[in-house]
Amino acid sequence: MRQSRLILMALASMVFSGCAMNNWLFPPAPFSDRSPCALPPGASKEHIVQHINRNIQGTVANSGLASWMSSNVKLSLGGMPVTLPAQIAVESPRNFRLRVSAPIGGAELVDMGSNPEQFWFWVKDSPHRHVIVASHDDLPIAQQQMNIPFHPDWLMEVMGVIPIDSSNVKLNRSNPESPLVDLVSEHPSPSGEKVRKVIRVNSCHGIVVEHALYDSRNMLIASARLGNHRKDDKTGIITPRIIRLDWPEMRQQLTMEFADMQINPTHGMSETFWELPEKPNYPPLNLTTLLNNPHGAGFSPFGVAPTGGVSGPPSDNIDPFWSDGSTSPPASTPLTKPMSASERPSVYSQEASQSSSAPPPRARGLWRWPWSRRK
Repeated sequence: MRQSRLILMALASMVFSGCAMNNWLFPPAPFSDRSPCALPPGASKEHIVQHINRNIQGTVANSGLASWMSSNVKLSLGGMPVTLPAQIAVESPRNFRLRVSAPIGGAELVDMGSNPEQFWFWVKDSPHRHVIVASHDDLPIAQQQMNIPFHPDWLMEVMGVIPIDSSNVKLNRSNPESPLVDLVSEHPSPSGEKVRKVIRVNSCHGIVVEHALYDSRNMLIASARLGNHRKDDKTGIITPRIIRLDWPEMRQQLTMEFADMQINPTHGMSETFWELPEKPNYPPLNLTTLLNNPHGAGFSPFGVAPTGGVSGPPSDNIDPFWSDGSTSPPASTPLTKPMSASERPSVYSQEASQSSSAPPPRARGLWRWPWSRRK
């Protein structure tokens, strides 16, 4: 009898603590809807920014995210049937290096990067057999003449090593029932037009899930979705393990999945690592020199802008694990074109959800991603 009562008590305990038992048997994924929040409901802008910046700048006791690298990157482009192996390294404020190899044989295909003085890009199959290099001071001129969708400094923000300036952003909480909030700021472009920068944050977990840039017409220039966030066991630093870059006008979408990630590595990132690379038979060529050449006018490092507007979603080669616990981006947030105001009122407008009837301007490609689709 006593044993029966113990069994009944155990069963009752399991019933009344079903939620706890469910979490024990099926623990929630990190930073999913079922995992505990790091910030209180209705957290202020200052509280949210402080929490994000603590991950970047660190504390008195712990270091922040100053640099990271991954030697095992799966890189894919929309419409590409296979993934390509790549290596990436990032160091605040302007050190960046991305090298892409062929899937068979491992021959280097792409090398692009930057350091505090200059940035460069090289593609093996480029019609211009040069390592194209430019100083950061020349970037405004280059952006006016070329179809460069974003500033390299924005890319460093996407990589998570640049803190947010709390005084420069406004908090937009469009849906009180949703943990997603936007940190919005405006910046002048090289042409003088305003560019709106939106940082979308999961205010429950205090993690950035998207960066986006919009022009003065509220049309999407470029976006970066961040997913599969993980906390490093040694440092406690949180980083995304999937980054998906999208620039709709060029109809290109780049996804990077990081199988490994070294946080603040002490080896493999010497000063020479960030220097302009030497490629046999590819001498350096200054970007301004190329643009001043009649044959170089109109060239773009991001390929040729397709006519006919933005196409449907390209095929994906991986199913990223996004921060909401799903295995794919939410259906309400496609990555290839702006959405209607009813779907994302905090970021998009009805004007932004409509494609222009006029085709986007064409620009001759300085180089195309060697694996990109051609139309």
